[in-house]
Amino acid sequence: MSKQGKVKNGNNKAKHTKLLNQKKNKIREEKLLNKQRLKALIKKSNLHKELCPCTSEKTYGDCCAVAHSDIQKVATAEQLMRSRYTAYVLCNIEYLMNSHHSSTRPIKDQEEILKWTNSVKWIKLEVLNCSEGSVSDVKGTVEFKAHFEENKMPEVIHEHSKFVKENDHWVYLGEV
Repeated sequence: MSKQGKVKNGNNKAKHTKLLNQKKNKIREEKLLNKQRLKALIKKSNLHKELCPCTSEKTYGDCCAVAHSDIQKVATAEQLMRSRYTAYVLCNIEYLMNSHHSSTRPIKDQEEILKWTNSVKWIKLEVLNCSEGSVSDVKGTVEFKAHFEENKMPEVIHEHSKFVKENDHWVYLGEV
């Protein structure tokens, strides 16, 4: 075999190895995501009959599960905010993306959001104030406190959030 043929085959082998490694890494990442999704689904199924994490005093099945299965059924800005809190508790990144306004949706940050939601322990949600955001409104605001533990330290997110209707359903726009 000629010297040129050996070099060509060596280059092809290197490219092939690189492609195989990329494929293996992608498969590893997909397995990790699937494992995290399965963990969230198991958590979700056990919650169906328990009180909803959003502190509504309803069961998850009668409360945020309805929103998580069909965002069109969210009637108010407060209900969307509560369902988003519960999505954080359940690591339901798909719902968080779908319930976020298209102009501010953090698509590139999905993996970071998933890692963070898995790393904290959610404690409770307090809805402090709502203005507008009813069934007939097209915009509204909700002020809330979301309590959680991170690295065994108590933390709170205190936010005054803006919600609007997009494609005939409520979505989170951002902080006021």
